[in-house]
Amino acid sequence: MGYDLKQINPTKCQFSFRLGKFDCYALRKGVCSLYLSEEEAEHIRKEENNIHFHDGDVMHCRNLAKSLLDVNYFENPSFQEDSGFSIIMHPKDCGHFAFTDGQHRTCIAKHLNIDSMYVQMEIHERDYSLNCRACHQKKEQEIEDRKLKNRIISKLSFIKKKEKKIPSDFIDEERMSFKKETLFIKEIEEIR
Repeated sequence: MGYDLKQINPTKCQFSFRLGKFDCYALRKGVCSLYLSEEEAEHIRKEENNIHFHDGDVMHCRNLAKSLLDVNYFENPSFQEDSGFSIIMHPKDCGHFAFTDGQHRTCIAKHLNIDSMYVQMEIHERDYSLNCRACHQKKEQEIEDRKLKNRIISKLSFIKKKEKKIPSDFIDEERMSFKKETLFIKEIEEIR
């Protein structure tokens, strides 16, 4: 398995992310932290000060985005030569891209409407089809849903409202909202 340096437009791609509420503020709260004003984010940071959400912290992607923009990360292909900074992607036959590394950086680029970035793209030649984990899980769920027992349980369960669990493997466009403009970019531009 090898990799080639590729330039992609993240706004035109669909990604298969493997994130949960401790990895992504948007999954935890329903809105990406990049769409919050600096004041809103700071207020939330103070409220959650003693709670450790790791990468799901309100400031995680905001701070990461600032550092990436400060060094022109998305415009400079040389960052992809360093294994500690490279984004390693895997194209899947379902049309989605999965990751070995760089989910947050790619998600940030897509949320900030960055239309060009460099990645290390897996070169793969195989004689079988390989879908992303999210598409694979959907197919498995469809099979389960067709079973009579599960259809009956599903019909009965509408009585008991269940909270929908966010899957840890999902396609970005299904769980995230992408906007044309962000307060984050406007605030960064004002500072520069």
